[in-house]
Amino acid sequence: MNIKRTLLTTLFLTIYTIGIAQDYKENIKSEFTEYLNSLINMEFEKSFEYITPEFFEIVPKSQMIKFMEQTFNNPTMDIEIKNPKILTVNDSEKIGNKFYSLLTYSNQMNLKIISEEEETEDEKKMRINLTKLSFEQNFGSENVQYNEKMEFFEIYSEKDVYGISVNGESNWKFLVLEKDSKIILDKILPKELSEKI
Repeated sequence: MNIKRTLLTTLFLTIYTIGIAQDYKENIKSEFTEYLNSLINMEFEKSFEYITPEFFEIVPKSQMIKFMEQTFNNPTMDIEIKNPKILTVNDSEKIGNKFYSLLTYSNQMNLKIISEEEETEDEKKMRINLTKLSFEQNFGSENVQYNEKMEFFEIYSEKDVYGISVNGESNWKFLVLEKDSKIILDKILPKELSEKI
């Protein structure tokens, strides 16, 4: 009888623990999806609610909103973000008084550059080739296509992001790992995580 009770208790605890482990990952996915959707819908103020507050101690929120609005409302550029997908969510780990979970997501960005001035066919070709080279350097040549018919770039991008939570269960805030933001990331992330970037 005791063996049966012990086995049942162990089985229950195992199922319960796995259930809890999955819950926080579902919360991460749900909250990160909200973040992405608000970015896609150009609701920048709302999207910044999902960014770790320490980021805005370094870069003021008002400056970031202004930068995002200028980028997405630039008359020389049409930007569309499509097909966001969360690819992986790693197990969280507690470091100090916070929990960190690394996730990877992908999306496609369609970007059309509108020339402000009259340009010859050769100038246009050179502009497109130089832009394509620049995108290939940032995203990899296999992830950049130019749609000649519609005259826009299709860019596939995969990025790593840290989900950060005080309780490890909910209220996840996010920090996108951009290589050119390493100085900022070093100030926010614990040393053992920033060293991996």
